[in-house]
Amino acid sequence: MTLEEVLANVLDPVRWATPELLMEIIKTPSLRGIVYGYVAEYEFMRYLREDLRIKDYNRDDDHKKTKSDLNFTYHGRRYSVQIKCLQTNSIKLVNGIFHAVVQNDASDRRKVKLPNGEEIETTCYVAGEYDILVSTVQPFTGSWKFVFKKNKDLSKSKYHRYTEEQRKYLLATQEPITYPVEVSGWTYDLLSLLSDSDPGQSKT
Repeated sequence: MTLEEVLANVLDPVRWATPELLMEIIKTPSLRGIVYGYVAEYEFMRYLREDLRIKDYNRDDDHKKTKSDLNFTYHGRRYSVQIKCLQTNSIKLVNGIFHAVVQNDASDRRKVKLPNGEEIETTCYVAGEYDILVSTVQPFTGSWKFVFKKNKDLSKSKYHRYTEEQRKYLLATQEPITYPVEVSGWTYDLLSLLSDSDPGQSKT
C-alpha cells in the first residue's frame, strides 16, 4: 500500500460512491445549491471558451477570499466577474412574467474599506469591487444560458442598520431579475457591456 493509493481512496469519488448514489445525495437542498453553483461556474467558463472564443481566463481559489469568482481578458483589458445563481424559492409568476432574485453577497462577513475611508464589517460587496454580475436563466430554459449586468447598474443596499452614507457604497445582497430578462435590465450580450471603459465604476 502506497501513500498515493491511500489518498486516492478519498480524492477519487469512484472509490467511495456510485454515480447513482451521488445523484441521489445531490438532491439534498443544501448540497444541491453548492453543486449547482460550481456547475454554473464551469458552464460559464465553457461559454467564454466556446461561444466568445475567450481563452485567457482564470478561476480564483475559493480560499483566497478574492473579490471575484473569475477573471478574463478581452481586447487587452482584464475583467472580473461574480457568478451568482437565482434563489429558487424566490421565483414567482406574476402576469406572465417570472420574478426572482439573484443572491449577490459574500459568503462570510468580513471587514471592508469604503471609498470614504470608513471600515465596516458586512457581507455586502462594496460597489465597484468587480466588473460584471453573471447569472443564469437555466431554471427557466433548462439549458445553460447566461445573463449579465454591470456593477455600476446594480441595486444599492437599503438595510436600515447602515447609515445613508454607507448605503451609497454597498451593493444590495439581492438583485432582482425577471424572465424575460429585459424587464429588469439584464442582458444576454456580455460583449456589449465590455464596451464600457469601466463597468465596475459605481454611480454614487
